[in-house]
Amino acid sequence: MHGQNIFLNQPLAIDKNYLLSTITNIISGYQQKNFSSAESIVQQAQSKIEMQASSAMSSGADVFPVVLDINGPIIKYSSWYYLGTQDIIAILRRLDRNQSVSGIVLNIDSGGGMVSGTAELTHTIKNLSKPTIAYTGGYMCSAAMDIASGANFRMANPFADLIGSIGTMLSYQDFSKMFEKWGATMYEIYAPQSTEKNKEFRDLQAGDSKAYEERLKEMTADFISRMQENMKETLKDDGLVMKGKTYTPKQALSVGLINEIGTLEDALVKF
Repeated sequence: MHGQNIFLNQPLAIDKNYLLSTITNIISGYQQKNFSSAESIVQQAQSKIEMQASSAMSSGADVFPVVLDINGPIIKYSSWYYLGTQDIIAILRRLDRNQSVSGIVLNIDSGGGMVSGTAELTHTIKNLSKPTIAYTGGYMCSAAMDIASGANFRMANPFADLIGSIGTMLSYQDFSKMFEKWGATMYEIYAPQSTEKNKEFRDLQAGDSKAYEERLKEMTADFISRMQENMKETLKDDGLVMKGKTYTPKQALSVGLINEIGTLEDALVKF
């Protein structure tokens, strides 16, 4: 079983409202102690694919498209309830080697998540030999939009929620006062040689966010560059799309974040 992801207090490519709802779900999972193991999360994803293959072959199809769900926050390792980018990469590579698979639909409903691991997944999708379509019937924001940019084609249901939110943020929580309320005293002692150790975080605690802003600036520049490279001339910069704005499906179509509005069935018949 993978260790759980360090989701808070790190750079995230995520829509803020989606982040708040995600944290609520994770806290509820801890309280109810009902998280799935990494193994069961991956097995569930594999079972869905096997069911699609079985259904297609029973109808006489030699080749068939496959739908891979990417739902919930984007995380690097499968945990909580969600499939991680590392396991998504492994599944996609297996599908790419399968001669019976005619194409892959990435069925995305995510407001984003961890920066770590996202670019690697986008790169993998971009370099698959099978044709790919990124589709959303819900959210396709931030890290999820990054992932979608690696696909050959992007679609959204007319009733999808929001698309875009190209950018990064830092979610930071300082629990020291809570620990003090419980009677705990926190000490940090650094070796005299370790002047740079945790300096960004210590500066942030002191009210200086410049170092983290610089890190976020670099990450966002990389994100924007990847979007521009992957979408090329289809992406129309309205002055807001690269600044984190979110769009309805019709608006997303007008700025080139998606290529077409349609249903999941419309996506599948393209293969």
